[in-house]
Amino acid sequence: MFLARLKNDIISYSRNLSLKTGIIGSGNFGSKALLLLEKMENTEIVGGYDSVPLDNLNAIDSLDELIALSEAVIVLDPIATSYESLAEVIRQGKHLYIESPSLCSRQDLRNLEMLAYESHTILQIGLKQRFYNFYNDLEKYALVPRIIDSNRFMKFNKNSTQLSVIDDLMMHDIDVSLKLSASEVKSVYATAVGVYYKDPDVVNARIEFYNGCVANLSASKIADKNKHLTKFFQNNTYCSIDYLDQMLHVQSNNGEDNNQSEEHWGIKTSYNQSKDSDGYISILEKELESFYNCIASNSEPDASISQYLQLKSVSDKIKEQLERNFITNA
Repeated sequence: MFLARLKNDIISYSRNLSLKTGIIGSGNFGSKALLLLEKMENTEIVGGYDSVPLDNLNAIDSLDELIALSEAVIVLDPIATSYESLAEVIRQGKHLYIESPSLCSRQDLRNLEMLAYESHTILQIGLKQRFYNFYNDLEKYALVPRIIDSNRFMKFNKNSTQLSVIDDLMMHDIDVSLKLSASEVKSVYATAVGVYYKDPDVVNARIEFYNGCVANLSASKIADKNKHLTKFFQNNTYCSIDYLDQMLHVQSNNGEDNNQSEEHWGIKTSYNQSKDSDGYISILEKELESFYNCIASNSEPDASISQYLQLKSVSDKIKEQLERNFITNA
């Protein structure tokens, strides 16, 4: 109790301090993101390196200068995430938030993890799905699912040839499964077909965990309509999340209601999440608040690089499975 209160006091105190923060790259960084950072009480923007020109954003000519002026660095552009630049930020003891380290190899990521450990810096990755409001609502149900079933389908578009079913569609659901299963992965099996494209356009994956949980994930980029629905099953509780309609449905059975009809069981609860006019900015705000709180309390982020490495490991295993099991009619 004392430690929890002390941690909250530290976080509260940190909100009165301004952390000098530098920006690298443009990417999704624009006027809305700058406005968000400017209104955050614990942030002082020192400037941007290789960033889109914006009013009120000081343009800095070199990476070394940006690092020297900053206590924390935010990278919102995947193109700007070269291993050398990220490693230099961490070596100089600066905290680092990376929107997407997609250009870094697995070995690069392990090296960044070790550098952050050695320099005692906070390193957070942009796993936005970990910051949805749904998970706060689910906490009251002590969710420990035994079965996870997820379907993410995208309406067919002839121009979506570059869309990766795994990297662009299924990664989200893989990470949600890893977060909610709360267990290490035991085995991965995947198969795919190429109905329209020469690369997989329909993928099915099964992930088994050591605690007995099983996740069945399906994704497609040739569907008739968009759909993104995840269902969780555990003893006495059933949950479903509709990401498109922003609705959480929970049905629980405590065994005390004897007046239920044959067609219905348990107690039903539904939550409607208000749709933000700019969902990216809304989630980014939660991510950055978590980032600064972790710096203040010196605690591991909810979206740490070790968790990102686990996500990459599972997605790579799925890709390895598809090298053997992928079938195309093209």
